[in-house]
Amino acid sequence: MSNRLVRFPICSALLTAAFVGTTLPHVEAQVPDWDAPALTGALPPRSAAATAYDPVSERVVLFGGYNATSYKADTFVFDGTGWARVQTPVAPSGRAGASMAFDEVTQKLVLFGGFDGSYKSDTWLWDGSTQTWSAASPSQHPTAVTGPSLFTDPVDGHVDAFGGFSGQFYQLDTWRWTGSDWTKLTPAHKPSARAAACCARDEAHGGVLLFGGLASVNPWNTWLWDGSDWHLQSPSFQPANRYNGAAAYDDVLHGVVVFGGASAGEPLDDSWLWTGAEWTPLAPAHVPPARESHGMAWMPGLGRIVVAGGEDHGAVESDTWTLTAEPAFLDVGPGLGGTFGVPALSGGGDLAPGSVTGFTLDIGATSPGNLVLLFFGADVGAAPFHGGTFYPLPLLLSVALTADGTGQIALAGSIPLATPAGASLVMQAWMPDAGAPLGAAGTNGLALRVP
Repeated sequence: MSNRLVRFPICSALLTAAFVGTTLPHVEAQVPDWDAPALTGALPPRSAAATAYDPVSERVVLFGGYNATSYKADTFVFDGTGWARVQTPVAPSGRAGASMAFDEVTQKLVLFGGFDGSYKSDTWLWDGSTQTWSAASPSQHPTAVTGPSLFTDPVDGHVDAFGGFSGQFYQLDTWRWTGSDWTKLTPAHKPSARAAACCARDEAHGGVLLFGGLASVNPWNTWLWDGSDWHLQSPSFQPANRYNGAAAYDDVLHGVVVFGGASAGEPLDDSWLWTGAEWTPLAPAHVPPARESHGMAWMPGLGRIVVAGGEDHGAVESDTWTLTAEPAFLDVGPGLGGTFGVPALSGGGDLAPGSVTGFTLDIGATSPGNLVLLFFGADVGAAPFHGGTFYPLPLLLSVALTADGTGQIALAGSIPLATPAGASLVMQAWMPDAGAPLGAAGTNGLALRVP
């Protein structure tokens, strides 16, 4: 699309008026829900396994963990339909409490830490293209720990590591994997020492989220890593503090989801969404049984977060759950083509009320400088219009726009802070086009719904 991004000042006033009492009976709401899908291959009982998504093989990779009798050294991959064990020539020794993250520079998963009766400080690399492990030989490394937080750095793409428990002390150092060695970083600020925290990179808002954990000093706080420093966040409220929980970014919900963990010895079954500045409790109709020490990862090809294994008061789990959410932007009907084909209307970004980043709308394609009328409606209609179908009915407003030199339009807006959850709006763009059946081309209908 065009690089020219036009702020859309009318959005706030329009949306404030349009959202009052508006519903979309024909469009499913963006209500996330958990389900336990039928699988072609099951995972054996497993707790505290290292779990991460591997973009190279397009699989969720799970290594090791504890099965209530022994520390395991096996590797499983999940393709969206089932789990399969991968037999590798070499592998890390059996352990629980290790952590793993993807290095975008080396294109390998990096595994560090864990516990097998002693605390581990070795580093292993998973190559998704060959489905093999290799031992790294760094000249320095973080302290041997269990429960460190490993994550992909939001700036340089390497893997960073924070915290963990050494058997004597909780750690508060931040390290970076360079591809061949570990380098200790010196941020100006840092969270208090902790292990077993919830941690995930926030693709929508930037940075890496760190929440809770086990610690000697109160870890009930929310931190953000920006690639060079840690920043304490100030949400108006937070989930209950927890340890051995898990977190993953959800590309549909545009935020980091935290699920489960334990608090004061009791496993949890709640789900929370970090929206970039605030925590929002999710209210799915179904929830996995309460658990801690489970694996969790976002799987792009599946479009869902995957949760696997864990334990509840020592009972080790083997089930797999996925979190499903309807997209915030939904196509509600096809457009009508013209000289440049069927023009498209698409949306993206954050629909959370008061979001700093806001959302975008893209319209294309038409002739450079052409007039484009963008219509807003309160519901999904289906009225004949210039040989096509007009969707935004009853009509609330139309806005005249001008295509840029490439025949595209890029708009930006934000949802007003007071907008109620579930409020919705239907949009469609039409434009003069001599190549269209009756002289006008129209985009698809697009609905947005506030989470």
